[in-house]
Amino acid sequence: MSKKGVEKRHSETALFAALYRAVSNKEFKSERLGSDNLAEYFLPSHFRLFIKFKKIRVKVKNKDKKFTPGMYEYMLARTAFFDNVFVDALNKNVPQIVLLGAGYDTRAYRFAALNNTTRIIELDIATTQNRKEKCLKKAQIDIPEHVKLVPIDFDKESLKNVLEKAGYENNEKTLFLWEGVSYYLDPGSVDATLEFVNHSSHNESLIAFDYAISISEENTNHYYGVKEFSQTWRKYRSNELFRFAIDEGKTESYFEQRGLRIVDHLDNREIEKAFLLNENGSLIGQINGLFRFVSASPISRSQKKQGT
Repeated sequence: MSKKGVEKRHSETALFAALYRAVSNKEFKSERLGSDNLAEYFLPSHFRLFIKFKKIRVKVKNKDKKFTPGMYEYMLARTAFFDNVFVDALNKNVPQIVLLGAGYDTRAYRFAALNNTTRIIELDIATTQNRKEKCLKKAQIDIPEHVKLVPIDFDKESLKNVLEKAGYENNEKTLFLWEGVSYYLDPGSVDATLEFVNHSSHNESLIAFDYAISISEENTNHYYGVKEFSQTWRKYRSNELFRFAIDEGKTESYFEQRGLRIVDHLDNREIEKAFLLNENGSLIGQINGLFRFVSASPISRSQKKQGT
């Protein structure tokens, strides 16, 4: 079977994200910013030692500013955005949450006390899932009964079949979290995942994810950090080049064509204002101008009929 919406991600990508979250936790240690106090448990021991020192953390951030400007700030904002979406779902007792390409996501453990009845299914490749379980066990972090870490070979297995075997209910309201994944996929894989959300879930279900916008080579200078980011990615991460993007200004039509309506959408400036303001109103920093946040729900069946 061909790709079904999410595909393999190199383990370096998940570790890269965990490193940023661990560094930000040491820097901020607040519910609003740097909230992931468990991220460090997925890092190699020498990394965990190094980031205890402010000088090392400053070096990490300075390296980021040089090679991938705005990515540290983007990871700060991204964690906060998905935290908010996740917590909101728990507070509303949404029956199930599915993490697509979960990596080293820790929300099921950080927010376990808020979970009353929500089933959480974490999907990722077996190598990542196995390492995650080992890291959690070593850190003496129990996996709650309502949480399942489910391995999936995204190239060969059906997302629908794997989820149903894990206890997923098609007719129940669901939050799908798709963090840090879409831009690595080919457009057909993204379509397959959105089609699954559209046709296999409750009308009030929600998919929240981040994506990249299409930026031509001649326009990279108009978006903060994009030129440097693109050069660095091509040079050092050639096996993980971005393959999916949405043209700016066409997001609404993109989702409508796939049977989904936008619930919330934030561009780079809106992301900064929502998640990166100090208490005095000053900006902590700019995010890389390449990225956007979006959440969408299936268009109701009655609306679809009216539109035909």
